[in-house]
Amino acid sequence: MLQIKLGPGKIIKPQEDELQPGRPRLGYHPDLSEEEAWRIGRGTWVLNADRTLDQDEVQVISPDDTILAVARLTGLSKHGKRRMLEGTLLAGNPRVGTKTTTPHTSRNPVAYV
Repeated sequence: MLQIKLGPGKIIKPQEDELQPGRPRLGYHPDLSEEEAWRIGRGTWVLNADRTLDQDEVQVISPDDTILAVARLTGLSKHGKRRMLEGTLLAGNPRVGTKTTTPHTSRNPVAYV
């Protein structure tokens, strides 16, 4: 499983988001919906492509290790030296809103658990 831990939130101008036009903010906010958490958590990241593609699932988690979204990983798209996750949000997953059982202690936002 790939785990993405969102950092502090910030507001952006939607027209400045070249990857996902219309995204009004990045990072963690306490009122994120599953869909918004997945849109933010998708990337872009510096990832090991082979290692990432070996994973079936992605969890997007908050700074306090609460699961915000779960998605089925289907691929990656390249954006310069970074990559964006491609996949299908598993909306309504029962783990959303619970603490992850595999919190990562890395200072990096991306962890392979």
